[in-house]
Amino acid sequence: MTALQAPADEVRRWDFPRLEETKLKALGTHIVCELSGCDPEALSDVEDVRSHLVQAAREAKATIMETAFHRFQPQGVSGVVVLAESHLSIHTWPETGYAAMDFYTCGEHTDPWAACEYAARAFCASTMRTTEVKRGIEAAKGQFTHVITTDREERALSGRSA
Repeated sequence: MTALQAPADEVRRWDFPRLEETKLKALGTHIVCELSGCDPEALSDVEDVRSHLVQAAREAKATIMETAFHRFQPQGVSGVVVLAESHLSIHTWPETGYAAMDFYTCGEHTDPWAACEYAARAFCASTMRTTEVKRGIEAAKGQFTHVITTDREERALSGRSA
């Protein structure tokens, strides 16, 4: 079954449009990203994490509105870069070398994949696993849905410096 293909039993819901009736016009792209094998020190320093996410937003050609980051004790950082086009966020677990990230941008001029790939290099990840979701697809007049376009894509990374 493809992303917008109807189920075999032809049961339709308001959020499951007919393929022939719908063009995939999304208001935004949301990438859910799991970074593994990251440098624990890179995931622990709140200012480095902030700097990397701000640069990731620049790589995406997004407009930065504000940032908020917090370092937890004994370790870990959570933060968000609020964009005119949406947001980038991160939650780190330095003790396991893991970072959970979201890259959500709206508009034709931004590239959330550029932000995602920059972050993977910046945090020296060995593996990046992603799911891309196209959001804000009009399923019916005034009713919106989303479509998962890439699920569980895993990439082993080489050349791990930003």
